[in-house]
Amino acid sequence: MGGGGEREPVPVRFGTDGWRGIIAEDFTFERVRVVGQAVASFLRAQGEEGRGIVIGYDRRFLSDRFARALAEIAAGNGIHVLMGIAPFPTPVVSWVTRNHGLAAGLMVTASHNPAAYNGIKFKPPYGGAATEEVTARLELEANRMLPEGDRDLPRLPFEEGLASGRISWLDPGDEYLRSVLALVETGAIGRAGLRVAVDVMHGAGAGYLDRAFEEAGAQVRRLRSETNPSFGGVNPEPVVQNLAPLLEGAGSFDLGIATDGDGDRVAMVDEKGNFVDPHRILALLILHLAKGKGQKGAVVRTFSTTSMVDDLARRLGLEFRETPVGFKHICRLMLEEDILVGGEESGGIGVRGHIPERDAVLVALLIAEMMVLQGRTLSELVEDLFRFLGRPYHYRRVDVEVPVERVAGLKEELCGNGVSRIGSQQVDRVERLDGVKYHLADGSWLLLRPSGTEPLIRIYAEAGDEDRAEALVRDGRSLAESLGL
Repeated sequence: MGGGGEREPVPVRFGTDGWRGIIAEDFTFERVRVVGQAVASFLRAQGEEGRGIVIGYDRRFLSDRFARALAEIAAGNGIHVLMGIAPFPTPVVSWVTRNHGLAAGLMVTASHNPAAYNGIKFKPPYGGAATEEVTARLELEANRMLPEGDRDLPRLPFEEGLASGRISWLDPGDEYLRSVLALVETGAIGRAGLRVAVDVMHGAGAGYLDRAFEEAGAQVRRLRSETNPSFGGVNPEPVVQNLAPLLEGAGSFDLGIATDGDGDRVAMVDEKGNFVDPHRILALLILHLAKGKGQKGAVVRTFSTTSMVDDLARRLGLEFRETPVGFKHICRLMLEEDILVGGEESGGIGVRGHIPERDAVLVALLIAEMMVLQGRTLSELVEDLFRFLGRPYHYRRVDVEVPVERVAGLKEELCGNGVSRIGSQQVDRVERLDGVKYHLADGSWLLLRPSGTEPLIRIYAEAGDEDRAEALVRDGRSLAESLGL
């Protein structure tokens, strides 16, 4: 491979959440089958193959066919497969895995990545992110087999698998939605006559997020709900620059909700057309559950997520935890401790009593519940939040592409860079939990870290006003340029 100037495919690597690659280059049917065999071998080594697995997929190009390739390998290894009859969100795979007592769940998705990508997420029996120890074993086995390819792997053709009962169709929508809706006061949402605009960004949330609100009694308007493997030329990530349909529809709804390509991350737009980022959603959710509903427990955030979580924990008397970036770290704490809410910068939020996994459907329903129980609009809830905390918080993130060959040493480059001032502000302290984070004298902060899924350096900033946050991001760009990135 690699002739004619083509790029050599990189080894299989599980990043912050699963293995991803460019379709037809790194992500091929052969490699998918090899990863499927690595999963089957792992389950057999654990003595878990008799419990079966669930396979789901999103609406990307060939996702259903890649899912069938995985099913054929699993069935060829004697593992019973519950196969999604249609696309559904990643949290549904996790929910089915746990609630059906399965050995694992596999989700064919590249989440929020551009349309050229696809990937596979692996979910253990508890229905959450796999640990690094598990993904390292999968990587090792897959990369060991790659030179031999898929020609000698055991495969049961899909139609034969269906005929023999080794593969069974699964439509989990009804039971999953019943479970989620039971966690929310749907009667209050229905009585309020809430108008909700749902933008699934052509992703796997279609038929789940919209249906959940309809069953709760809301009036639902669907945006970008049709299948479009190119995502309309926009990456399926719910960040402000990608949400024109919601922003342009301001005034026609009470609550606008956007989810990413595989339906686990969430962002919102209020009734005035203001973007409500995941940080504010996470903070509102903590306030709703702890202050509004009197629930206790620890709260956890990843390294790149808002300081509002820390400040709310102090004011509400809750324990606080911080982790590296990646929901897998939050998942581990949710399994080990009494975690009320855990969230990350990218919009993934998990809630106690459901699954140790981010789930946009439940989070959106809970914010709607907060609105109707308090009789406040979403913009008023954000104002109330800032009043409770004593000041506003403004957050920005930009991504800067870096050469692929620089990615491996990028973390060391960033963490080895000594900086005493950012712009006009003195650096008070530096943290290196995941990338390098500069805490400044005015209470703001700047973080630079390499992406775990793409050849990017991510620059994050939070400050007390929008202009200051924008200036910090510019300072972060200048710092990255000084490293030759």
